[in-house]
Amino acid sequence: MVKVRYKKLASGKFSAYLDIYSSNSDAGPRNYEFLKIYVSKDYTDPKTRVAEGDKDNLKIISAIRNTRESETNFSENGYRKPGKTDYNLINYFRQCLKSKYNYRLECVTIQLEKYYGKRAVYFQDVDNELLDTFQTHLLATVAQNTVNAYMCTFRQFFNKLVTKGILKTSPFSSFKVVSEADIEKTTLTIEEVRALADYDPKRGNPQIKQAFLFSCFTGLRLSDVKKLTYEEIIGDEIVFRPAKTAKKIVRIPLIENARAIITGVPKHPISNKVFWGLPSGQVINMYLKFFGLGAGIQKNLHFHAARHTFATIGLTYGIDIYTMKELLGHSKIEMTQIYAKIVDQKKAMEMAKFPKL
Repeated sequence: MVKVRYKKLASGKFSAYLDIYSSNSDAGPRNYEFLKIYVSKDYTDPKTRVAEGDKDNLKIISAIRNTRESETNFSENGYRKPGKTDYNLINYFRQCLKSKYNYRLECVTIQLEKYYGKRAVYFQDVDNELLDTFQTHLLATVAQNTVNAYMCTFRQFFNKLVTKGILKTSPFSSFKVVSEADIEKTTLTIEEVRALADYDPKRGNPQIKQAFLFSCFTGLRLSDVKKLTYEEIIGDEIVFRPAKTAKKIVRIPLIENARAIITGVPKHPISNKVFWGLPSGQVINMYLKFFGLGAGIQKNLHFHAARHTFATIGLTYGIDIYTMKELLGHSKIEMTQIYAKIVDQKKAMEMAKFPKL
C-alpha cells in the first residue's frame, strides 16, 4: 500500500513524499520516499481544491505513486528502492534513443518538440485527445504513410511504460492510428534512367542529377547519399551504416555505372564527402521534376523514386528477393515484397500485349 503525504516546510511550501507499506495493512514495515516535488498545499484530503500551479506536479506525484504501488504489489520482497525515473515524455524518448538509436523515434521526438515547444508533456498528459491533436498536426506536416509510421513508433515506445509497470494503461488501447494509404510508388524503367542520364540540365546543381542516378544504381536513400564518404567505398563495395538503422552495416556492390558517377563528381578540397554540394530534399525534388520533364519522363519524380527504381530494375533483371532485402537494408522481407508485387504487375501488363491467335 502506498500513500502520498505532505510535509510542511519553513518556506510555507509542502514537500511530497510516499508512505510505503510492504504489506496491505498499516501494521507492516514502512518506508518513506521523498520525491523532491513541492506544492503550495497539503493535498491529503482529496476534496482540497487544486491550485493551478500545482496541477503538473500532482500528475507526476500520482504517476510515481501508481508505479510504487505496482512495484510493491508484484515484488516478492516487498518495497525496493526505486531508480530515478524522468516522467517527461520527450526526455523519455531521448533516453530511449541514447540506449538504442531508432530513426523513426528521433523523427517523432523532433515533431513533438516542434509542436509543443517549451511546454512539458508528462506521461499522464498522454490521452486520446493529445494523440488526436498530435496526429492531426502530423497529417498537415508529412505524408499519410509517414504519419502512420511515426504514430506506430510512438505507440511502440509508449506502451513499454505499461510493460515496465510505470503506467497502468495506455491510451493507444482505444486510439486509432491513421492507416497507411495505398499509393503507387514512382519507378523508372531502364530506358527512362538512360534518358535522364543523357539529359543535360540548363539549370540547377549538377550533383542533384548525379546523386539521383547514383541512387538508381545503389538504392541509397537521400540521407545516406548526403553523408557518403570516400572511406565508405572499400574496393568494389560501399560499406556503410544507414542513417535510419545506424547499428546495421549494409554492403552494396559498386557497379560500373555507379563508379563512373562518383568519378564525375569533382572532389571537395576539404570535405571527404562524395556528394558535398547537395541542397535540401525539398529543393532537390523540385529540380528533379524539372529534369524529368526535360528528359521526357511523364512521372512525378522525387529522390526516393531512385531507390524504388533500383529495387524494381534489380528484381526485373534477376536479383532474388532475399538479396534485394539485404541490399536495401530492410529488416523484414515483407518490405521488399512490395517491389516484387510491382514487378509482377508490370510483367502481367506486358504479357497482356501478346497478340491473339
